[in-house]
Amino acid sequence: MASATDFLNELKGANSRLDGVNTRLDAITTRIDGTNTRLDTVNNKLDALKASTDAVRAAVEQVDKTLQWGFTELITLGIYTNQALAQNAKQNDTMICILEHISQNTCSLLNESHLQTGLQTNINKNTTLLADLYAATHADAALTRERMEELRKQIEVCCPPRLPEPVCGYVPCDKPDRLGDPPRVDPQPPREGPN
Repeated sequence: MASATDFLNELKGANSRLDGVNTRLDAITTRIDGTNTRLDTVNNKLDALKASTDAVRAAVEQVDKTLQWGFTELITLGIYTNQALAQNAKQNDTMICILEHISQNTCSLLNESHLQTGLQTNINKNTTLLADLYAATHADAALTRERMEELRKQIEVCCPPRLPEPVCGYVPCDKPDRLGDPPRVDPQPPREGPN
């Protein structure tokens, strides 16, 4: 059987080993505390990183909304521009048609005018000659003619003779309907949130 001294020495040895275990446990606790501190630091940095990425995401979403708005405005203006160009083409067709009418009528008038000038010159010479010959040989008929001419003028004052129908009747060209006003676009995209 062991003596009390042996038992006491055994206890001291066990205490000494327990002190070593406690020292090691204290070192482990210190290391765990250091690890916890480093983990808290990493968590704080991760929180800051998340806040930064959230801010970047919000900025990217704002840029995306602005781009979508801008493209929508450009598409709206592009559609109107295409309609305006089509309208312009139709108006050009109308103007060309009118110019063709003017050109054809001008050419016809020049031809007719040239022909009539020659005929009127001949008629003027011949009627002047006939009037002079007739007045010289038939003075009484010339006086009767003058009186009749004066009566005709008086009748025409109250009842003018019917004018002949014009040769040319204008036929208007088709013209396109008026294009509406361009769409109103905002120079700035709509803002969200307080500014």
